[in-house]
Amino acid sequence: MKSVIRKDEAAVSPVIATILMVAITVVLAAVLYVMVSGLLTPIGTNKPVLTFAGPTLGSGNATISIASTSQAVAASNYKLNLQVGTGTGAAAAMPTTSGSYASVVVGSTTYRVYWTDIGGEGTVNGGDTLRVTGNNVALTTGSSYTLFLLWSDGSQIQTAAWLTP
Repeated sequence: MKSVIRKDEAAVSPVIATILMVAITVVLAAVLYVMVSGLLTPIGTNKPVLTFAGPTLGSGNATISIASTSQAVAASNYKLNLQVGTGTGAAAAMPTTSGSYASVVVGSTTYRVYWTDIGGEGTVNGGDTLRVTGNNVALTTGSSYTLFLLWSDGSQIQTAAWLTP
């Protein structure tokens, strides 16, 4: 058998081949980084999806039950705000201890928003409640109220509106 050695002059030079291999490696590494970086977000930093049930009115206050949450997140990640009529207060940090309250001032009136942590684990879950009261007084009759549950960055997560009888 006779061996035929072929001299192909149309081949890519070794320098160009090396540059192409490095470029392909960099592009693949960048694509892999983008795909994986979305998975590395720490738990609890994404806003949960939360639904309210209620409010239930009685004894001069309104109680809003949290029907469900997409994830249990510490109460310290939330803020609360209140609108009474057309006046809106300044957002206040949600209480982090069950049974304690956050004070929200609307106009010249102070309101209290109590959080009850049913499970006692310090996270907001379905079954927990928020109770809106006056500052040791009943809510004003014939007024419209809206409670805003906000994320720590101030973005809105959920609202509950009611009219006192």
